[in-house]
Amino acid sequence: MTALAGPAVAQDYGLKVLAAGSALHGLRPAAAQFTRESGIAVAVANDHGHNIRKHALAGEAQADVVLVPTEWAEEIVAAGRADKSTMLAIGAVRMGAVVKTGATRPDVASMDGLRCTFVSAEAVLLTLAPTGDHLMKVIDRFGLTATVAPKLKRFDTATLLNKHLAENGTSGAIGFGPATEILTWRGRGVEWGGPVPDEIQIVLPYSAVILSGAQADDGAKKLLACLATASARKHFTDSGVE
Repeated sequence: MTALAGPAVAQDYGLKVLAAGSALHGLRPAAAQFTRESGIAVAVANDHGHNIRKHALAGEAQADVVLVPTEWAEEIVAAGRADKSTMLAIGAVRMGAVVKTGATRPDVASMDGLRCTFVSAEAVLLTLAPTGDHLMKVIDRFGLTATVAPKLKRFDTATLLNKHLAENGTSGAIGFGPATEILTWRGRGVEWGGPVPDEIQIVLPYSAVILSGAQADDGAKKLLACLATASARKHFTDSGVE
C-alpha cells in the first residue's frame, strides 16, 4: 500500500491525490483520463481511510486532494483543513458477498437466506474493518455466534480476504466486504455473490475535497471538474461505486 499521509519525498508530479481503498479502483483510471486530457500528471496514493483522516485533520497530509468517506471529508472541512465549496460527492459503496470462482452463489439477498448461508457455509470470512464488525453483530442477532465461531476467519483487509479465498478457499466458503474490493478481484479467483439485505446494508458515501494550502490548487480544481463528468464517473461505477 503506497501512502502519502505522512512526510514524503517530493515527486515529479503536478498533483497529489490520496484515496481510501474503496474509492481507489475508480480513481486510478479516472486520474489517468484526466492526465491524458489535461497533460497534468497525477500521483495517486492510497492508505487506510482512518490514517488519511488523522493526517488531514492534523494538517500533515502530503496531498492536494483527499478522497475519503463523506463523514470524514466533512470533519476535515469543519477543522478548517479544507474549503467546503471544493467538496465533490463521488458516490457510495455497498457491502456484499464474495465466493470462489465457479461456486454456487448462495442466497444472501434476504434475511432468511443470509441466516441459512451462515449456517451452511463451510467457512465464513470477514474483515477486521467496520463492515466485519457489523456482520459479527448480525451473526449475534441471528443467534449464530456459537455456530459460526469454529469456521470464522477474519482478515486485516478485504484484499487479504479475497486473496485467501482465491488461493486457499473452498467452494463452500463465503466472504463479505465492500463491493469495490470484491469487484476488483473479478477474474482472479473470486466472484461477486450479491449485496446483503437492505435491513443490514451499509451504504458508505465518499467525497473528494481539496486540502487548504494545496500546492497544486488550480490543478486540483481541474481534476475535480473532470471527476464530475460522465466519462470519469463511469470509471467509479464500473468499480462498484454507485
